[in-house]
Amino acid sequence: MLPRELVVTICRLGWQRGYLAATDGNVSMRLGPDRVLITPSGRSKALVEPQELLEVDLSGRVLDGRGRPSTEMGLHLAAYRLRPEVGAVVHAHPPLVCALSAAGRELDLRAIPEALLSLGRVPVVPYASPGILGGDELVRAVEPYLADHDALVLAQHGSLTLGANLEGAWARTEKLEAAARLLLAAEPLGGVRPLPVEEQRRLLAAGGRAPAGGGELPPLEQRIELVELPLTAEFAVEKRHQDHRGEAHLIVDDRPLRRVAFLTLQKGAGHRGGHVHRHKHEGFYVVSGRALVELACAHTGERLELRLGPGARLWLPPGVAHRISALDDLAFVEFTDQPYDPDDDQPFEF
Repeated sequence: MLPRELVVTICRLGWQRGYLAATDGNVSMRLGPDRVLITPSGRSKALVEPQELLEVDLSGRVLDGRGRPSTEMGLHLAAYRLRPEVGAVVHAHPPLVCALSAAGRELDLRAIPEALLSLGRVPVVPYASPGILGGDELVRAVEPYLADHDALVLAQHGSLTLGANLEGAWARTEKLEAAARLLLAAEPLGGVRPLPVEEQRRLLAAGGRAPAGGGELPPLEQRIELVELPLTAEFAVEKRHQDHRGEAHLIVDDRPLRRVAFLTLQKGAGHRGGHVHRHKHEGFYVVSGRALVELACAHTGERLELRLGPGARLWLPPGVAHRISALDDLAFVEFTDQPYDPDDDQPFEF
């Protein structure tokens, strides 16, 4: 099949499956070292014709065709520039993958051997404005993940898959949606049970996805968010404020919260936590005292210790085990993005 016909075939298939609704998503394939064929902007994938596809170079300059390339062309070109072996890129909006992402859930493949083998671990790229708004925020957010991953979930947006050819890139999109369907079907049954860690490593290695460092995830310190809220009397969206009337803390102003608790812990009285969450994100904010926070990645075993004082806010993704001890008598706020679910907390041996 000729390149233009193959791109249009994938567009039709994506539209039929609901992965490329109307003008959503974009498809491209490499024609040469610095030439790429890509879908046009604003054209339904159900109706686009081979002659409407555009040929561009790796800087985005149109070499052949009329109209404008896809507004997400930057995602595709970044993949081709960073990965010379990549022959095709698909950016789609698979409904169940998007549903998990919109709910703040990660695509946890640890229980699905076929997905681990063919996709590896699939990170969630933090939300960034899409290319249709005219900026390159999404490209900059995605670039750090391209070197080590062939499949990404774009938070509250869609998916990005890479392949040696277009059939391979499309197959990864299908596998992402199949995995999301399985995960959601397992929810009423109590959720999936991860494979043993050693079996996960064997599958990753068999798929050529276990780097020398022993894990595909970015370093643990790059997957957590730690900020120090300013002590200020000026208006700020997140701050601490103290005057003769008392003390105020505005801890978060940028994410939905479902559960907030104010906790105290005495020095030498043990710890709180000692578990890992399968799905929910969790945050901690120190109001007074000092805390020792021990973190561990449930996937790779990497560990990290933090000493936090007043004004420190920590935000953790699923899969990062944690426990908190008091270096001084401690008061802190715990907050999550999902309601309490006892099945979501799994004990972790520190």
